[in-house]
Amino acid sequence: MSLRPSIPRTQHRGHVLVTPPASEPVTAAELRAQLAETETGLPDDQANALIAEARELIEQMTGIAFITQTWKLALDHWPAGQELWWDGVRQLPISEIYAPNSLRAVEPPRYPLSAVDSVTVYDEAGNAATVNIAATFDVDLFRRPGRLVLKSGATWPIALRAANAIEIEYTAGYGANGAAVPATLKRAVKQVAAYLHAHYGDDCVPEDALGSARGLLDAYAVKRL
Repeated sequence: MSLRPSIPRTQHRGHVLVTPPASEPVTAAELRAQLAETETGLPDDQANALIAEARELIEQMTGIAFITQTWKLALDHWPAGQELWWDGVRQLPISEIYAPNSLRAVEPPRYPLSAVDSVTVYDEAGNAATVNIAATFDVDLFRRPGRLVLKSGATWPIALRAANAIEIEYTAGYGANGAAVPATLKRAVKQVAAYLHAHYGDDCVPEDALGSARGLLDAYAVKRL
């Protein structure tokens, strides 16, 4: 009986915020209108704190980026480079052989994707090399989430460092301010902020906080297996 290496279903990766959004998708006045509250009852600083908390919670739970923000994604390896050389025989459906798209793209976690700003790879000694994005990848801004797709005929840039061998910096978000954010998503932020306001001081379960806005978010959320 021959041994076969296991096929990993996920990649080891890190994801950090580089440039936070410059504003919030909802104003303090809009939240007060939602709550039928006065400025005395809910001052701007408290309202803005609730809005920021609600927006961050939705972004973390769904991957949606409301206002333009920059992130850095670190990968140990490219999608097709997760296994060591194998000289045995693997049994698998023929559909896996003819499904190159699943092995030719990286999907940044935050969306909608606006741009891929830089791709950097590292060799075994930790020396950095900048990848020519236009010559190596097609950047798909239409799909949700977006994709960094290896061009036909191109090969993955060499990345040999044992950990975080690839760094991808990208920009995501609907625009620079709340005017660019869909009204449905703005309403979801207000509903979550209203929940947090009503349950101030209570233990907060993220799923409960999103409960009232889940239906609004479903149209924009990406379903993952």
